[in-house]
Amino acid sequence: MTQRLALIAAPLLLLAACGPADKKTETAAAPPAAEAPKSGPVAVAVTPYADGPLRVRADGVGPITAATAFDQPTIAALFPKAVVKSAFIHVGEGPPGPIITVEQDNVPLLEIGKGTEGGIAEIRLAGGPVEGPKGEALLGKWADLGFDIGQCRAGEGRTVNQTVCVRPEAPTVAYVFGVPGWTKGGLPPVETLKAKGQLNEFVWRPAETAAVGAA
Repeated sequence: MTQRLALIAAPLLLLAACGPADKKTETAAAPPAAEAPKSGPVAVAVTPYADGPLRVRADGVGPITAATAFDQPTIAALFPKAVVKSAFIHVGEGPPGPIITVEQDNVPLLEIGKGTEGGIAEIRLAGGPVEGPKGEALLGKWADLGFDIGQCRAGEGRTVNQTVCVRPEAPTVAYVFGVPGWTKGGLPPVETLKAKGQLNEFVWRPAETAAVGAA
């Protein structure tokens, strides 16, 4: 090999020995793992009232509980076959208070009163296929329902001249008994209650606002 060719070949051999230039390999970032859905409140289905017995329980009336809003659309959704209206009622001193009435098959079922905090304060039931916690029916006899006079008191306000009784196991439910012709106020004698007392109305209140014997 001549000296000129040797000078040209030497740099080429050096380049071949170095090999191809290093290339940076870009690796695509892996997508972040999908987050597990956060657990939230579980919706509990409530079955609207259609017909048949409407049960008054310690924790509510039919589909209504202490958590139910005092709201006409809400009550209408729970009683889809009924006529649900907003109204006002004047009881005692002060301005009239808002109520919601529920009527089905031309029979008044419920009168729902509003509390000072905006929720349901009470529900009065004086007609229709209503049943108490033990299956008691309206117009049932005081003597047949197993009350002791110590569980009863004289009614006041809307229940004046009536007898209000409460069972210890269901303090949120008041039983309002009437004695035909009784206008003396106070509690009638036990003998009179046994002979003439009949169940005229149930009154349910949420546990937070219920008072033993209140109606």
